[in-house]
Amino acid sequence: MPATFDSFGIKFLYPDNWSVMDRGEDEGNDGVTFELPSGGFFTIEREHQGELTGELLEGIADSMEEEYGTLEREDFHLDDAPEDERAVEFRFYYLDLLIISRVVVMKVRDATYVVQMQAESRDFDSNEMVFTAILKQLRE
Repeated sequence: MPATFDSFGIKFLYPDNWSVMDRGEDEGNDGVTFELPSGGFFTIEREHQGELTGELLEGIADSMEEEYGTLEREDFHLDDAPEDERAVEFRFYYLDLLIISRVVVMKVRDATYVVQMQAESRDFDSNEMVFTAILKQLRE
């Protein structure tokens, strides 16, 4: 049976075998990170700085490149997504594993959210339908 997340202006169902990770005091209350049983994660953060979507994505890319080194990057449009929604998929190797990290910047009821889904490539593929279902719930 799915669990329900309902906080900081958003509500959605998620798998009950995902666990909510503890947040540091410096991370605030406008975000949540779920840990997948396979070791990946799903994060949603409400953006308060007023940055433009391009600036947000470039900042994320810079941070990831600093931490993981060389990244492959692909901009794309998700199915059923509004035209103003932006998504970028990053691929990089970590401990000899191919990691996929998809970042989506989306509007939900006049607020901007940054959603990041990240896992080893096989785990990402096996969870992609769940990721897509959550994004669809957020858009509705």
